[in-house]
Amino acid sequence: MSPEEEQKARENLRILSELREKTELLSEHVENRKQGLEEEIEESLHEAIRNARDSLEKISENIEPKLQNTIQERLDVLRQQMDDWKYDAREMVKEEIEKKSGAMNQKLLDALDARLQQKVDATLDAVKTAAQDEMKTELVAQIDTVRKETEAKLASLKTWALAGAGLSAVALLAAAMVWFVR
Repeated sequence: MSPEEEQKARENLRILSELREKTELLSEHVENRKQGLEEEIEESLHEAIRNARDSLEKISENIEPKLQNTIQERLDVLRQQMDDWKYDAREMVKEEIEKKSGAMNQKLLDALDARLQQKVDATLDAVKTAAQDEMKTELVAQIDTVRKETEAKLASLKTWALAGAGLSAVALLAAAMVWFVR
């Protein structure tokens, strides 16, 4: 081998060595960037899941007072109707009792008031239970609908995040290839 060829071979060896070092650095950089993107994607997914859970909690918090208000309004209407009926019944009984004797009439009125109160209380309890059951059924149906929509949105976000990660990896690979070609 001639000195010129030997010199050229050494130069080529040096260039190859530099290229190998640059390739190793680029590989490390690509790997670090890939890990960073994976971490960002994972953080984004966790944040999206947290936001979805927060939304569900807020929806639940917003529905609960409305449910209580609706039940209370219905109970108030029923209470008012029952009070009106009770008043009307008392008035009718008072008129009848006044036509009869005084002491006996008072005993009957007291007994009737107690009996009417029992019936009113029983009726109110039954109506309240029925109203609560109906509202709970509606609430469960609405929460299930919201939960299904949220799960569908989360699935879509995951798909987009994975697609983004794939595109990022392709872009990094393409950038590395362009850099090597230079």
